[in-house]
Amino acid sequence: MRRVAARLWRRHGLAGVLLLAVMALALALRLKGVTWGLPYSLINVDESTVVPKAFEAARGRLNPQFFFYPSFFFYLVGFLYLVATPVWWAAQQGNFLSQAAFVVDPGPYFLLGRLLSVAMGTASVYLVYLIGRVAFGRPAGLLAALFLAVVPLHVAYSHMAVTDVTAVALSLLAFALLQRAVGGGGRRWLVWGAVAAGLATSTKYNLGMLVLPATIAAVYVCREEVARRVAAGARAALVWPRLVAWRVYAPMLAAFIAASPFVVLDAPGFISDFVRQNRIMERGWLGFESAGNGFWYNLSTNLGGALGVVLLALGVAGLGWALWRRTRIDVLIVPYVFGYFLYTGTWTALADRYLLPIIPLLIVLAMRFAVDLVGLRPRARRVVMPLAVAVLLVAFVVPLAASVEFDRELGGPDMRVAAKEWIEANVPPGASIAVETHGPPLVRAEAAADYRAAGIDAVAYRVTRLELPAPATPDGSRDLAALRAQGVEYVVVSGAVFERVLAAAEVYPVAAEFYRRLDADTELVKEFRPGPGERGPVLKVYRIGGPAG
Repeated sequence: MRRVAARLWRRHGLAGVLLLAVMALALALRLKGVTWGLPYSLINVDESTVVPKAFEAARGRLNPQFFFYPSFFFYLVGFLYLVATPVWWAAQQGNFLSQAAFVVDPGPYFLLGRLLSVAMGTASVYLVYLIGRVAFGRPAGLLAALFLAVVPLHVAYSHMAVTDVTAVALSLLAFALLQRAVGGGGRRWLVWGAVAAGLATSTKYNLGMLVLPATIAAVYVCREEVARRVAAGARAALVWPRLVAWRVYAPMLAAFIAASPFVVLDAPGFISDFVRQNRIMERGWLGFESAGNGFWYNLSTNLGGALGVVLLALGVAGLGWALWRRTRIDVLIVPYVFGYFLYTGTWTALADRYLLPIIPLLIVLAMRFAVDLVGLRPRARRVVMPLAVAVLLVAFVVPLAASVEFDRELGGPDMRVAAKEWIEANVPPGASIAVETHGPPLVRAEAAADYRAAGIDAVAYRVTRLELPAPATPDGSRDLAALRAQGVEYVVVSGAVFERVLAAAEVYPVAAEFYRRLDADTELVKEFRPGPGERGPVLKVYRIGGPAG
């Protein structure tokens, strides 16, 4: 590390050493607690969807038969599994790609996916520095990198084997390449920027919005060529669409399809899942019933929670300043930020992570505004500089404290593991148990053979999954009489579900009545509530008996 710092000092001076320190901070915040919850996907239930798909891809099943997400992240993680396979074998740990190894101990597979997110999250910090430095100078770039390093939403998702942070990193790479193109790099960089945008879209669909800055970049890059062709007798109305199509739309689409080929090869499956996903965005999701106006909720709750009030205010001021200055990078960033914000604000499902793609760009504009503000009136710098430093310090401390607290919490026991251990000690093996999402990670009876092959006598159960309720959607799984008729003996419910349902009982009348009947007509045999230093939702275990007779 000392040798690297010395080399950076010789080449970049103080700025290089500061960048190294910022990158080290970003990496430390993202690595701390990265193994928490393993071998279970307790940190984010979406990991239990993503990681199995990546494992199947590594085993040669490239069609995910699941298109709620594009496939590129599955393939990236699956590639890591292929790389790890000979290392695993050399360490005499067996076949890393065997189904039994994955079922019995999925921890290493989740960890590799998480480490990819750690790497992409840290790379995002460098890309933000690069964008800020090239466009607005080193101070703005360093400050932008420092603030992204500590933003709690970005830090949190950098711990998870899910698509979000990798998609953000690829989108920032696209911006850096497009920035190079409009800065004089020419059409080669424009094409590469479009390819990066296609890969970002192939990681998360909503990053298809990158077509907007890519098109704007094409206008800057191609206008001289268009002028030459028009002077030679061509029609501008024909030249423009052809150039933009070949240098932006075609490479972006080709990269998207190359990284998620089964959107074409399994088009019916893709169309079906894509339409269903969009319906979810339109009808809403559990927990957002009282969100109200989507634009205000995204601004006040999601962006305000992710950035803190002071940093958000600087970001909004930075947007206004960019509209005033209108440099080339401003013209790339501002329409994208506004367009993306307006697009996601029309949704009814309003998860904070959906705004991750625009947070780094807001930070870049915020830091550019702060640096420019100090330089506006050199005579007043003695007054403005201390004020600016104080504001930036407050804006920095709030997200840093939230990120440190998040990392600190990734160390305690989780109620879902405690519930699993209690059930295995008190409920007979083979019993039929209905379990909600965010419930204990019980061993399913179907997996018992894999455990036996590994020499482990696991306590397994016949597990019935209770699907998440959704607005305006029938809930057939929460029917006490039907569960009894199926032979279900126990029901485990999670506060991550039932607390949200009961808070909006009028939206989920069937589910709300199900929880009331559990309390009134069945036996609550155990309840788990997190105490100080513990994580996870409230869990309740009910004995409902078997079939009515």
